[in-house]
Amino acid sequence: MPTKKSLLPVCGKTGRVTGLRRQRCCAGGLAVIIALTASIWCSTARAEDTGTFTPSRGPNQPVGTARGIFPGRVAWSYDLSACNWDGTSKYWFSPQFNDQTKITKILNNVICSVAGQTSISNSWDVLFRYKNGGPSYVKGEKIAIKLNLNNGGKNSNEIDASPQSVYALLDGLVNKFGADQADITLCDPDRENQCSVISNYCHTMFPNVDYDHNLGGFTPNALTYSGPGPTETSMATVIVNTKYLITMAVLKRHCTPSTTYHDPTDKTDYGNASVTMIFKSCWGIIGNTRATQHTMLHDWAYPLASYDQLVDMYGSKNVDGKTVLNIIDGLYSGDRWNSEPHKWQLAPFNGHWPSSFFASQDPVAVESVGFDFLRSEMPLIKNADRHLYEAAMADNPPSGTIYKPDGVRLKSLGVHEYWNNATDKKYSRNLGTGNGIELVAMPEGASAANAAGTALR
Repeated sequence: MPTKKSLLPVCGKTGRVTGLRRQRCCAGGLAVIIALTASIWCSTARAEDTGTFTPSRGPNQPVGTARGIFPGRVAWSYDLSACNWDGTSKYWFSPQFNDQTKITKILNNVICSVAGQTSISNSWDVLFRYKNGGPSYVKGEKIAIKLNLNNGGKNSNEIDASPQSVYALLDGLVNKFGADQADITLCDPDRENQCSVISNYCHTMFPNVDYDHNLGGFTPNALTYSGPGPTETSMATVIVNTKYLITMAVLKRHCTPSTTYHDPTDKTDYGNASVTMIFKSCWGIIGNTRATQHTMLHDWAYPLASYDQLVDMYGSKNVDGKTVLNIIDGLYSGDRWNSEPHKWQLAPFNGHWPSSFFASQDPVAVESVGFDFLRSEMPLIKNADRHLYEAAMADNPPSGTIYKPDGVRLKSLGVHEYWNNATDKKYSRNLGTGNGIELVAMPEGASAANAAGTALR
């Protein structure tokens, strides 16, 4: 384990500061202070600097092995007229601010593009067949949809999974493809029974879907870690027992870079991980002592080439082994895990809500694209893509870890790459220079008929 920077609570306090070692009071001065008065305690503490992210490689230098029907393909669709929250009203997800028809269209666009199909029904059929190596989904096979409900899934302007996004996903799966509602569970096991906003919006049309209820707790010893430190080996029973998994994450920075991270005089919870997307979504499916492992998410405190527990979580047979599709919901985006929506200045958003979806069969590739968007819009913490390097090269990672979450060494979980620049947004397959990421962009006006269309050239 690497040596971390110390960050300490006020001397004399007994409260815990999550995951960081206590500072020793200055021994030499303490004797003098006690001599003056026994009631005075040392009250200074050193804050921890998270640092800021800088790329460790140049652009268009992919690492790892691209995955999917179209290897490394990441589909991105957006419509700036789809999301029109006024920024103050309750709430950002209110129906009057979000055009369901347009939102459904842009989600269908990315799913069709990933599958290389022109209809959402055919797309889901192709995706299930690809996952199964032949047969498609049949009634009775369970489908878990992992959502991000980290802020409680309640009436709040803190960003969680969008009810309009979930509605669009269910519409495609149930109304178009024909999946049985009773086979579908919407879940964030760490936030069981906290899906009220989504349930209120979707329940009338989809009454037989399970809205984060009766998930069965956590199954012991469902996960083995390949590196030192993690101890929470249980995994949500609903994930263990499902046949298929779809992750719908949120495009969101998790931790705010700060020189006063967890300073005891600053009550702000800056967050732990670098970003909240596909890999961090796994955090919500492990058991109840997961908080003891928070410090291992502090990328700034570890070398870039070091073990990352998220690789074991995603690489397990119960996550990667069951995943049909990875989706990042970027209708609204945040600059911290519990933030309100953040308008984006990056083109083509130019002061609007990003109003976007991203999707891929390659979890590393889609998170790499989301990562590029986030780092171009806002600063990230030091070594913020540590997990992506380890995941992309899981068969021979920079840390030297032998990743074996189920007893068999992992292969590459996908391809990691930085785009050429934030204006062109081109990756090596777009440029014809390598076997990395292919970004297929579909702006407003694109339809499912051309969703499989031409990548950025």
